[in-house]
Amino acid sequence: MPGTYEKIATTTLSSSAASITFSSISGAYTDLVLVGSAKSLLSGTDSIGIAVNGSGSAIYSRTYLETNGSSVTTGRQTAQIRVVSDYIMGTTGTADFGTYIWNFNNYSNTTTKKTVLYRGNNTAVSGGWNASAMVYLVDITSAITSLVIATMNGPNLAIGTTFTLYGIKAA
Repeated sequence: MPGTYEKIATTTLSSSAASITFSSISGAYTDLVLVGSAKSLLSGTDSIGIAVNGSGSAIYSRTYLETNGSSVTTGRQTAQIRVVSDYIMGTTGTADFGTYIWNFNNYSNTTTKKTVLYRGNNTAVSGGWNASAMVYLVDITSAITSLVIATMNGPNLAIGTTFTLYGIKAA
């Protein structure tokens, strides 16, 4: 990572878990970057959901672009309950983990709503999306101080799931 990136914390699961939480996030950076590699214990398609400051309220809206290699879909959704990766997570019965990157822009500013850029892929997903990119608006002006990461369909995250949170220092 460039010299402006500072690793805040890494969590790698040695046993399955319902969620991973990064809490007490310092406001010392201009942006946050969350990088993950995850797999669900669900036997079908699943996705990652992130609750900003623990909120599962309908404060998230998104514009998305998704592809499975042969078709593309785009759209806009409002009143979402999490920042979601969409169905590109590796699941039980697949060897591959989905890979993800979220950029939380201007996360510590307390006068503007938050934007999140997302990119992710998983080449092993069948019946779901292999790659997606999204822009989220999180309808809060408070600083982001915690991120709770979990699957959207309820099962635990699998052993080996890893997330690293980076802070980007002011240039």
